[in-house]
Amino acid sequence: MVRKTTFTLSLCALLAAAAQAYASADIEDCSWSDPLCLLKGEPVLTPGNDSRDNLLRLLSEAKSFALPVQAIPADVSRTRDVYFAWHPEWDSAPPPPAPPAQREDETFIQQMAALNIDPAQIMPANSAERLGTSDYELENRFVSNTLAAVSQFNAALLAAPSVTPQQRHDLALARLKLFYGANITAVADILNSFPADADADLFAYYLSGIAHFYGGNYTAATHDFTLLRESQQPWLTETAQYMLMRTALNKSSQNSIGQYGDFDIARINRDDAAQAQKEAQTYLQRWPAGLYADSARNMLRRINWYLQAWPQLAGLYEQAFRQAADAGELRKLVSEYDNVFGMPFYAQPVLAAFPDAPQVSYVELLRALRLNADNKPTLTQAQLDASKAAFEKSGNLPLWRDLQLQLWSATGNNAAILQAVTPAKTLPANDILAFSEQVLYGEALMGQTQWPAARDFWQQLLQLSQNPEQQQYIQAKLAATLVYNGNAAAIFAADSPVTNLRFRSRVLKTQASPELLRQQAANGPNNEERTIALHTLLVRDLTESRFSDWLNDKKLATAITQPVISEAFNDVNLSSFDWDGEATEAGYACRSLDDTVTVLSKNADDAHGLNCLGEFFRTTQTHVDLWKDHAGNDMLEAAINRQQPLGQYDRQSYYQQIITSPKAEPEDKSYALYRAILCYAPSGSNECGGEDVEKLQRKGWFTQLKTQYPGSPWAQKLKYYW
Repeated sequence: MVRKTTFTLSLCALLAAAAQAYASADIEDCSWSDPLCLLKGEPVLTPGNDSRDNLLRLLSEAKSFALPVQAIPADVSRTRDVYFAWHPEWDSAPPPPAPPAQREDETFIQQMAALNIDPAQIMPANSAERLGTSDYELENRFVSNTLAAVSQFNAALLAAPSVTPQQRHDLALARLKLFYGANITAVADILNSFPADADADLFAYYLSGIAHFYGGNYTAATHDFTLLRESQQPWLTETAQYMLMRTALNKSSQNSIGQYGDFDIARINRDDAAQAQKEAQTYLQRWPAGLYADSARNMLRRINWYLQAWPQLAGLYEQAFRQAADAGELRKLVSEYDNVFGMPFYAQPVLAAFPDAPQVSYVELLRALRLNADNKPTLTQAQLDASKAAFEKSGNLPLWRDLQLQLWSATGNNAAILQAVTPAKTLPANDILAFSEQVLYGEALMGQTQWPAARDFWQQLLQLSQNPEQQQYIQAKLAATLVYNGNAAAIFAADSPVTNLRFRSRVLKTQASPELLRQQAANGPNNEERTIALHTLLVRDLTESRFSDWLNDKKLATAITQPVISEAFNDVNLSSFDWDGEATEAGYACRSLDDTVTVLSKNADDAHGLNCLGEFFRTTQTHVDLWKDHAGNDMLEAAINRQQPLGQYDRQSYYQQIITSPKAEPEDKSYALYRAILCYAPSGSNECGGEDVEKLQRKGWFTQLKTQYPGSPWAQKLKYYW
């Protein structure tokens, strides 16, 4: 019997090559399967959510699993961290502590002693850390070459009385060498040393099979494992059948990786994948509760994926979801599912229900309701109607009903929603379909601009909800409704149910009148809201040239008993108004902001004062920051959107005013020209605010500076215009 081969690439080299082939970049803001990352979608079932969020919310509720959602603090009036989007801190959170170094497996050590082998004499110098590893780095064929697999082989050897002690020693030695990276040539002498009629030779065939398997020689591996299918050694027979499945599966995908490491399902060999399916079914029929039964069932999902057998695959996932033992396992399954279904169906969504997979069908049809480039959902009413029977047959008609409501919402048929849904009188704590239905009703009221009715509905729903996450979501809806209705001030009434500081902050920054800002700066519920209100007010006083008001409004800081200076509130840091003028460019002197504004309160056209106000904005970048808390606010963002946001500085207008002023001193005018030109340095883009100025105008400023003020430091310093 000859098992020699010309395949000489070591296992370590294969591992390195495979690592490059399967390398990929995580382009998400937070790896969804990472336990540090929580659900970032809305607490409803909606096409706008990540499909994984929808699926996990739906499935977890059915199994009473806790959801990985953001914690809602008891007092949401002092934090802006409760919102429905990715949170930056999820990415920056420290990783969990590394598990303690694994000790050598006691069973393995005992086996090695019984087989008279010292692993240290075989272990390569650069592979010392390999011992005790429970899994290896890569999936596919290398994932099973583990210490546990070595121990299983040793246990089978020790349980075979027909194998002599010396034969056990030699076979175990060969297996250990393969584990540490030897190729088949390195163990060929051992594998060829047993009599053809001895059971030891059967174990040698198995080792030959796995050596070929890990070496990528799938034809030779299939030959070796096939010879063992009817052996008298139970472990060899079962394991060989399992390995025939894995061999065919890996053979099917051996040419599926492109030049840049991308997986291309079109390059799968369908015949080999079908053979893998046949071998998996054979294994499960013979060993339904066997050593590898769970693995074989999992592999069937991969096989059906390779075969692009989507209805069958949907059914397998539905079954796996039902059988998930805990929340962690379910989350991994959902992540795997999205990686499989997400690739083909993002471009061409599912448009019909899968038989026997109502929950998978629901999530995929929900995905098909996302609006396309024409602002229309892909799923049509006729297609949805055609899927109704499948949901009805499985007893999941409520899922279809939700899809119908979602389709009406996506197509603007608000009247149909209002007719089909009855406002709830009670609301279960954990019934996401019921809650989603109520949300669609409220949104339909908003879609018909029935603002008072929508306000009353959200207030009632907020009282009914028993879920803290839902309550915050309803607050965003209510705040949006009040803004749309022109009644933003109601959000800040003493009895307002909108207590979420993030939502209140958005309204203060974009909608509040100076009078409302003063009210909240003086009498807001806490230091955090007073700070936001006062910062917004003071910026707007300056940008809207209310200089006398600024001097009075700054006194409202006395209502803030403790400064709010944490990173979470660095967009509203009141200390920026303590500017002392020292940061002004050398050669042009400015006094403090207080003094500058005092001058401007007496003469709003004072050239030096305007230049120094420009220096304040240039050196501090103080403005009403609309970026810090913009994400995850649901419909409130659309409600507060305005073409010209408030509180954005326009330094360029100060410079233009000074340039054209007949009263401006040469020192001030030359500096204004210098700064106006630098607004466009070095990219040519305006960094000063206000409307862009044509390049010809900037050239005129440059010429004016050089010809009218040639002796000024600014004319001498400036070499170009942009």
